[in-house]
Amino acid sequence: MKVLFYGQSISTPKWTDQAIATLRARYPNVAFDYRNLALGGWGAVLLEQAVARDVEEVYPDLIVFHAYGDHRAYERIIRTLRSRTAADIIIQTDHVVNPLEPVCDTGFHLRWSPPEGCVGHFWFKQRHWEEFMSGVWEPALAAKYDLALEPRRQRWNNYLQEHNLQIADLLADPPHPNAEGWALMANLFTSWIEELGEHSLNNGWKTSDQVRSFTAPVPGEKTRYEFDGNRAELIAAGPLDGKVILKIDGKDPGEIDGCWQNSRVTRLTNVPDWPALTKVDVRQSYREADVWTLRVRNLDISQKNFDFDVESARTGAEGSGSGKDVFKSLSGNVAIEPGAWNLSYAKMISGKGLAEEQSFQWERRFVCADEPPTALANGAVQQRHVLATGLPNTRHVIELTVLSDTPAILELRAYRPPLID
Repeated sequence: MKVLFYGQSISTPKWTDQAIATLRARYPNVAFDYRNLALGGWGAVLLEQAVARDVEEVYPDLIVFHAYGDHRAYERIIRTLRSRTAADIIIQTDHVVNPLEPVCDTGFHLRWSPPEGCVGHFWFKQRHWEEFMSGVWEPALAAKYDLALEPRRQRWNNYLQEHNLQIADLLADPPHPNAEGWALMANLFTSWIEELGEHSLNNGWKTSDQVRSFTAPVPGEKTRYEFDGNRAELIAAGPLDGKVILKIDGKDPGEIDGCWQNSRVTRLTNVPDWPALTKVDVRQSYREADVWTLRVRNLDISQKNFDFDVESARTGAEGSGSGKDVFKSLSGNVAIEPGAWNLSYAKMISGKGLAEEQSFQWERRFVCADEPPTALANGAVQQRHVLATGLPNTRHVIELTVLSDTPAILELRAYRPPLID
């Protein structure tokens, strides 16, 4: 099972590592392939710019998501997760940083004094944002998009009361927990997962149709498959690179735009968890392996204003630009929006600036191939071989032949995201 934890600093490996270790011990027959791509300090608006690239890279079976920030951007992130993947999704309510309060009946009321949990006169709104998100917005999204909602906030509060603790006893630098708080976060998650038991995380989206299994192809024979969705894989007992001959909708995998993906931009030196840009737009139809190097220069003190040069390993010099302007490369393959830069925000957060001539890279790579194998409990491995990904979420036809010396293939698996955006 491929699991992706996504969000901000609250989704840190400080607790997700503990949680996965516990789940591996409790469910030894499940091979958890675990990734954490959380970006601390990025509100929902920033995460919205990065989420499509990040989730397409992993294409997980399960997404665990938590974020602070704009509620509209939060929903747009959910829509991206639902429209780009067939994953089950868990969203998590906030842990307790301020005392819990009743959910406010927001809107106009014929009374001057606000009730508990509300602020305002006549027009009331929730006093604390986390109460609105955890008590109103996230439950509404869970119902709308059929997400699993982990009630971390209420269970955290119950723990405080049962152990006669103050809110501050589990916090380091609010909203970040201390070591005991991170351990509690992991324990609340794993115990809640255990309580789910045999219940399906999603019902209304008809998950049986989201992920379909087809009979494995017979080695040496041409096999035809039809499926609805945006991705297809072979599940095998060993590597398949070089052993599969196929066409998808009459095309070779190298002709499919979705089989070419971009990496994250490399990290900043002053905030090492952050890429230098939230995203770089590479022309979808650019179906070549490439690496770009970007060098910044003439940085002002705020690092809001600067110049930069871009070079491609394949096409050479791609031009120069300014951090305040839209950049389009000479070849037309790359575009960078001014709002994608993290330099000034990183300096504000860290108090440190970048040095002149700092360089960053990103790459374009072919992904319709073997993924890294997953070790199974019996000592064997599971090999996922991506046939196609990033397809339009419609009907597709695959015709393939696997060579006679191919490792055992268990199934062809097709994925259909439940939302078409």
